[in-house]
Parts: sequence; C-alpha cells; structure tokens
Amino acid sequence: MLTQEQINKDWTVRSDNYNNYVEEEFATDRPKKWLELIESQAPDSRPLRILDAGCGPGFFSVLLSKAGHQVTGIDGSEGMLEHARKNAEHYRVSPELLKGDFGALPFPDDTFDLLVSRNVTHIIREHLKVYGEWLRVLKPGGVLLIFDANWHLPYQLGPVRDEAIRREREGLEKYGRGYTHDGSYEYIDSELEPENYRVFGNAQRPDFDMGVLRQLPCTDISFVRDVTKELWSEREKFFYAATPLYMLRAVKKRTK
Repeated sequence: MLTQEQINKDWTVRSDNYNNYVEEEFATDRPKKWLELIESQAPDSRPLRILDAGCGPGFFSVLLSKAGHQVTGIDGSEGMLEHARKNAEHYRVSPELLKGDFGALPFPDDTFDLLVSRNVTHIIREHLKVYGEWLRVLKPGGVLLIFDANWHLPYQLGPVRDEAIRREREGLEKYGRGYTHDGSYEYIDSELEPENYRVFGNAQRPDFDMGVLRQLPCTDISFVRDVTKELWSEREKFFYAATPLYMLRAVKKRTK
C-alpha cells in the first residue's frame, strides 16, 4: 500500500501540470461561475470561515479569499502549496495555507462554516474516518461541499472505460494534447484497478459517498450528478464526458 508520503510526492510531481490547469481556469469566466455555485450552497452568514481541504494550487482558496471570506487551505504536497502561495501572491490575497494531512486536521471542533474540496476525495482510502473529521471541524449547521468524479471507473473493464478510451483517442487527434503531466495516455493501455482506486471497485459515486455520510452526524444530504455545463471547458468536457464532475452537499447536524 502506498504511504501518505509517497502520495504527497506523487502530487508534487503533478503539481506543475495541475497549476497550468488552474491558471487556464482563472483566465476564463469560470471562476465567477464557481463562486456563484459555492456561495449558493453555503450558509447565509458573510463573511464565511472556510476550509479548502486538499487545496492543491489554491484555486478555491484564492477565489474565495478574493470574495472576502476567511479561508484556510491545507494540502500534503509541498509542490501544490508552493503554487498556491504564488497564486495567492499574484491575486493579492492572503489565505492561510498549511501543509498537513486533511484526514487529521489541526483545528478545534466547530471551527468552520464551510468545507470545500475538489478532485480530492477519490484518493481517500478511509472515507468514513475522513468525512467524520471534516464534519468535526464544521460548526453545527455548517456545510460540507464536495466536487469530484468517478475517476476510478475508466480503470475498470466496462462501458465507462470504453467511452473514456474512445474520447481520449479522438481528443488527442482533435486537440493535440490531453491533461496528463507527462504527455502519456491517461486511460489507453493503463493499468486496471490501480491501488489508489481499489477502495471503490465498480461503485458509482456520489452514491458511494452518500452511503458513508448517512453513517455520520449530518443531514440534508444531496447531490447533483453533473455540474460541468458552465464549470468545464469544451476540451475538458470532450475528454471527460464519461466521468462528469458531481457536487455532493451535507449539513452538520445542529446540537439541541
């Protein structure tokens, strides 16, 4: 089994590529759409105290700081955090950016109004433990907001893999490049069931996550299975239509 240190190093290797994606994103009108969506799902109070769990190059941390919220971003990858710091400086905002384990948070109970994560939960191996930790640091009535996709299914034999491979072949011809950090094929000739995805098998998400959250002290659990219409570029939609980004929302139960 991969250690957390190995996982962090892997994401540092990928950090330049992921930051390129974030820079492209900031150059469009998609940050405005992201902010509108996140604030529409958040508690009503303003400004919010927000935790960006697995902040990567800091897209959410910067975006939400620019909107006037008090943001803390945490990530285990030093490479990702280096980009996050540079992006924060570039956009003249000052989110608190910490290196640490987002599954063992260094914050007291009931600290944050909102916890957001994007493209993070597919690397978690103990979802019940981590989601429980995320809910712990939320205030009663605080919102957990997760964005992710079925990134594991293209590594399982079946129709999603077939569609992902077809789109990858056609996308490379159409656009000349994909999204991997080293220019390799993401799905074509890829290993089936890589270690970091074995926790899911062929389960569908966010249904898998809904089952986890129902075991925890939260309520109003809901999801939107596809939020890509205004949040993904046309190139991204072409490559990843078989695994659209979903939004999962839950509210921490209030104490009586």
